[in-house]
Amino acid sequence: MKKAFIIIGIFFAVTISIVLAFLLFIEIQQPKPPQAVKKTVSVTVPASTINLPITYQVEQLANYLNNKITGTFLEKNIFLNSGKEEIYLTLTKKEKITVSSTGKQLICTLPLTVDGTLINSSLGKTLSKLFKPVSTSLSITLATPVSLDSNWNLSTRFEIKGYEWLSKPILQIGPFKIDIKEHLDKEIQQKSHELTRMLDEQINEEVSLQPTVAGVWKDLQRPILINKRPTAVWLKFVCEDIQGNIELDQEKITCFASLKAKPLIITDTTKSATPLPLPSFKTLDKDRQTRQSDIFIYAYTSFDTLNEQLNRFLRNKSFSAEGFSTRIKNIRAYASVNGLTVEVETDKILNSSFFISGQPVFEASTQKLKIHNFDFTIESKNMFMQAGEEILHNNIKEAITSRLNVNLGSVIERVPELVHQAVSKEKAGKTISLTLDGLTIKHCDIALGAEKIHIVANVLTEANIHLKRIKTGKRITITDN
Repeated sequence: MKKAFIIIGIFFAVTISIVLAFLLFIEIQQPKPPQAVKKTVSVTVPASTINLPITYQVEQLANYLNNKITGTFLEKNIFLNSGKEEIYLTLTKKEKITVSSTGKQLICTLPLTVDGTLINSSLGKTLSKLFKPVSTSLSITLATPVSLDSNWNLSTRFEIKGYEWLSKPILQIGPFKIDIKEHLDKEIQQKSHELTRMLDEQINEEVSLQPTVAGVWKDLQRPILINKRPTAVWLKFVCEDIQGNIELDQEKITCFASLKAKPLIITDTTKSATPLPLPSFKTLDKDRQTRQSDIFIYAYTSFDTLNEQLNRFLRNKSFSAEGFSTRIKNIRAYASVNGLTVEVETDKILNSSFFISGQPVFEASTQKLKIHNFDFTIESKNMFMQAGEEILHNNIKEAITSRLNVNLGSVIERVPELVHQAVSKEKAGKTISLTLDGLTIKHCDIALGAEKIHIVANVLTEANIHLKRIKTGKRITITDN
């Protein structure tokens, strides 16, 4: 009996030793995982320069003036010959004002109909009424430079450069004529300052870039949700400064606004600072004037999310090649000293796990994020070659590479969307339109931390704002003072 226990004991001891030796053999045979990165990454996003050419068509300014100056805008009784003759005078705009540009000044041509009726004269009221009323046309030419004041309002300084009569203004009855041109010239000269002053004041009050620029300035500082899981994260721009320049060409007035904004990454929008108000207009140096914006955008994906996506598509997937087959049980991507490492666990008893590492790189030529030099660790590769399963595992590597490119590529594909959200969200409307043209990612800085893959993308684009219309407000009328 005692001998039987000894034999059983020896059997179990040998069995346990064999099992332990087998497990030790498996452990020795298994490739060693590349050392994982333990530290989290602190990301700093550089300041962005957002250039916004804001254009207002010269033709639209003409439409504005035509709505502003309409109908009879001057009615006045004038007295000639020491008050002996009284004429009722009206100036009416019946034809359209035209506006053109020399590149330095706006030139406005104001066509007017001049009507004059003799009310009283030395001949008496009865005979005065027999004089045929005068009706002629007058074309006034005005010119002004264009600038912006500190409140982002359009500033003009209209001056009358000259005027031309279509025909002489003459009152007539039979052979009797009263030439009133000299008196009307004097009246126009006296009233010209009032006309130009009113034009300057009304345009300054109503033609403003402030609502447009302030809207972009404010909206840019609203947080943009860039990730929901596992914790909500927002990207917020803090606008620091804005300057501008105004230029004329033959067709449009353009304000080149250049805005400086610093991106911040926040996890709580309730504690974010109140957006700064729009600063006063300041002149931009000519050498800094450009249409292209230089924007930095932050995006990321967590390894938890990436692993969930990889396992959703590849877990339990079987692979076969040259008589060998295996099934993926689990995949785990992580940041290692070798870059982005993927551990693949299969259903094999021996050589069940292997490791593939590579470097995530953004290719500017294709605008895609790819994994460069994505290959097995040396130990993993030697293991496949000894087992004759190299082709099988290469197929697995290609499947993982394809999936990584898709999943990481989706992070890059969000960058243009984030730029649109930041710059142009809610800008389309009846009064303005904002477009982003030629949006390209210049380069990406990619950092791998213990928990996340961080991407800071440098985006180049051309933003353009077009003012569609400006409210006309009240009609201009010159009163008889």
